[in-house]
Amino acid sequence: MANILVYTGSPGIGISVAAAAEAARAADAGKRTLLFAYRSTVGLSALLGVPVGSTPTDVAPRLEAMALDTRSELAAAWNETRATLPPPFSALAGDELPQPPASDAAFALLRLRELAPKYERIVVDAGPHHALIEALGVPDNLRWIAKWLIGLDGQPAQGPLLPGMLLPPEFTSNMRRVLNEAERLRSLLDAPASSVCYVLRPDAAALAEARLAIPAIQLHGLAIGALVVGPLLPTNPDDARLAPLERLQAALVDEAAAIWRTRPLLKLDIGATAGGHMPLLLAGRAMGDAGAANVRAPIGNDYRGEAALTVELPGLPQGAIGLTLSGDDLIVRIGPYRRCVPLPTRLRGTSAIRATREGDLLIVRRRT
Repeated sequence: MANILVYTGSPGIGISVAAAAEAARAADAGKRTLLFAYRSTVGLSALLGVPVGSTPTDVAPRLEAMALDTRSELAAAWNETRATLPPPFSALAGDELPQPPASDAAFALLRLRELAPKYERIVVDAGPHHALIEALGVPDNLRWIAKWLIGLDGQPAQGPLLPGMLLPPEFTSNMRRVLNEAERLRSLLDAPASSVCYVLRPDAAALAEARLAIPAIQLHGLAIGALVVGPLLPTNPDDARLAPLERLQAALVDEAAAIWRTRPLLKLDIGATAGGHMPLLLAGRAMGDAGAANVRAPIGNDYRGEAALTVELPGLPQGAIGLTLSGDDLIVRIGPYRRCVPLPTRLRGTSAIRATREGDLLIVRRRT
């Protein structure tokens, strides 16, 4: 089974360039590697310098790449089943369907599960952090709908909105299957052999966003193993006009290193944005192996032998978190992001709990 390394971060070209550089480095180091994106093939083809399609394409020895066309995948899946649907749905062609939110990530995970046994490393270009966090929240949203709509996964205090007698048994069974499948797909990414590399654009706005986005990714169960900052301008002492920008970049790198001091901070040179296998390989060698860092699960169920919910939230500013107890779930808000986290069994059935922070660690336990 492949080690999966997910690249996300600040919006910009840096994510794709860093992912491609790591894929080139891993293949050069002897690993059978797949660079996997789930957006337009045009950008990836231009970056690699070879045509890339929706099936793995050879780029270099031991390196293949593909860009999944999720809209075409959705249309094909619909067309395969439309004959079994009642009118008017059977009259709809796949190309007429709207694309549901986060469906691109769902199709990507289905394909990853199929491809993972064939590679030693899969490098996923997941795009900007907001899209990844939205996709990671889909299983929780489905669980919430199932709980409050039909009473699955625990009974709401006032009962489900739709009594079970109004729903056919097969609906409930299918809903359970959907919930289980969504969780299995997400488990591909939060497995011990997988981690996330966050690509930080070198400006103040991106740094402020990352201080919320990185904890939010960890809140959804994915471990941030390393950060990449870039693309960075090379030091050029002969051109005084670049000196102010170089000082700003250096100050941002130092600040990021201090905020996320427990994570490796790798540097991506702007020369890699020229594209082509050799510039990417050189950039990957200069950065080093982003997947080599030891990562631990960001969410735990005990603290020093005591029943507790623990969540590591690296870099989260003080006062940027909100908590609400909702039955057996804890609603955690980090800036614009939110997740309903199921409490450990030993913390359920009581409101006598308290939350504290020790460094980057949020600890929720019984009140004493």
